[in-house]
Amino acid sequence: MNKGNSSNLYSQAWEKESEKLVYRKMFGAMDPFLLKSWNEFYRNLILKVRDLDLISKELILLCLLTYTKEANGRIHISRAKEAGVTEIQMTSAISVAGAFSTFSSYNFLSENWSKELEIKNVLDAYLLGIEQSRGELDPKLCEIMGIVCHASKRSFKGMQIHLKNAFSLEAKVSEVSEALSYLIMVSSVPTLTDAVLEWSKMADKGLCPPPYPNMNS
Repeated sequence: MNKGNSSNLYSQAWEKESEKLVYRKMFGAMDPFLLKSWNEFYRNLILKVRDLDLISKELILLCLLTYTKEANGRIHISRAKEAGVTEIQMTSAISVAGAFSTFSSYNFLSENWSKELEIKNVLDAYLLGIEQSRGELDPKLCEIMGIVCHASKRSFKGMQIHLKNAFSLEAKVSEVSEALSYLIMVSSVPTLTDAVLEWSKMADKGLCPPPYPNMNS
């Protein structure tokens, strides 16, 4: 993964930028303690460096926000630049989101035209499109992006493909878990819940590591 800037400058820039967000203004008017608690949660979720550095975080978010067509996600363009994301990396993250969106065509064809077409060739074309779009992005990071994007739309077939690929590239469970957690901000808690359940089903079949230890206890 990339090594991003983890200094306080990024956090300070985020603090200033976040003051402009209308839902945070509403939180502040409704309950100042709620706003403080929310900001602390966001800080820990998005700004704290764990296995994913700041550059990787922002690239995943840019890809996800493009995939889900979130207009207000424009705030992450400036944040990505502050974190050290280059224009080339940003363009690649946006482009690969478009490549992920073509999976819906593969899904349609596999469910309806599988007798008339060699479906593996269609899937290979989908994967080739991702490879051509990712540019210099780390392959493992790109697979994690695919997991999150497909999870955001409950496209579980797509999610399965990228989970297998990510772990074959030695992705850590903690990296995938952290990336999926961003669905809280962009999609919803139920969407995240369904994504973790799908991941768990794959782990039960021995297709990938589980999302957490003692999964069945």
